[in-house]
Amino acid sequence: MNRKVIIAAAVLLSVAGVAKASHITAPDFATQQQDTTKSRKSKNHVEIISNNGESKGSYVYINNGIHEEIKYNGTITLTDDNKGIKSISPNGYFRYEKKDNGVARKLEIESNNNGNLTRKYYEGGKQVAYEPAGKQWLQLVMPEIIIKTGIGLEAILQEAYKKSGAKGVLAEAEKTTSDSNKLKIIRYLLEQPKLPANDVKLALEYAGKNTNSDYELSKLLRQIPTSHLAKDDITTAYLQAAQKISSDYEMRKAMSHLLAVGELSSYATGMAIKALFSISSDYEKSKVIQQLAEQKNFLAGNYQATFNVINSISSDYEKGKSINNILNKQKLSEAQYQALFPVVTSISSDYEKSKVLRNMAPRIPANATALRDDYKKAAKTISSDYEYRKAMEALN
Repeated sequence: MNRKVIIAAAVLLSVAGVAKASHITAPDFATQQQDTTKSRKSKNHVEIISNNGESKGSYVYINNGIHEEIKYNGTITLTDDNKGIKSISPNGYFRYEKKDNGVARKLEIESNNNGNLTRKYYEGGKQVAYEPAGKQWLQLVMPEIIIKTGIGLEAILQEAYKKSGAKGVLAEAEKTTSDSNKLKIIRYLLEQPKLPANDVKLALEYAGKNTNSDYELSKLLRQIPTSHLAKDDITTAYLQAAQKISSDYEMRKAMSHLLAVGELSSYATGMAIKALFSISSDYEKSKVIQQLAEQKNFLAGNYQATFNVINSISSDYEKGKSINNILNKQKLSEAQYQALFPVVTSISSDYEKSKVLRNMAPRIPANATALRDDYKKAAKTISSDYEYRKAMEALN
């Protein structure tokens, strides 16, 4: 198995009980600034930057008497047992030091112009022979170095999946407290060809329960292949994970990805509508309803739930826009119109209410006496004579 890993793929990792990294600079991490999880004070510093196709990075952790630093540059190849460093690209290096309650150790592995390695090991500030002490220490700490930097992680996941399938991969995710690394591991699992539906569900359920970052979780969900999302049980797991997102913006993006798959079943549509109650923002809720309206038969069996969601929108503008989107995209039955009129009546703005009624008017058949009466009752709740007259003229 190829153990070669490009360190550019290294991912940000926090240590248990310590908050997220406070500084990140890298093309892949530029969008991290959109993360809606509130930042907390941290003494961690992680930096990953590109260097002419090679990569270098540093990791610093300071907490409760522990000072830990990792610095690296170049392409690193691990040994077959993932417990040592086999090679580093020419002129690259790997440096690791840790001070724990007064005990200080440091390891330096450098590559010259020809790729030959020089290994140095220090204890208490004094250089000692690399073998056996330095080699043994590297073997001891390498598992946490892999987790903290991502060096060699893909090879480990390949082996875990080969031996134990999805559960083996998720067991590796349990070894890290970093959202980025957890989701990188889940992403690896979801990218496996012909992944069984039950394993997709396991991955989604794990992501929903073990991710604190709204941005990272939303990003993962939006990368789920559409072929998986056509199944109701996976859609259910997807929506359950999405409802763990507290950011309305990130939740809406996750919902939009699901709705972009194509026509959902009536059951899946109902689940999506129910999930809308998790969105507080009128604007974001209205955006999802607009996308739902593109589904040909989304109202069938779900119209009352849909109207309840629309009724929960406080903004008259967004409420009216949601109703108009449905009117423009869907052909409503008499029962659906009757269920919609109370929602229209709840609009406080005379202008917005009149606008919705004027959109409804030409769609109501001339012989639908009951519906026309309901329309007139709704129009009478308009205070403005001007807007009331416009609404009534549209019906005639």
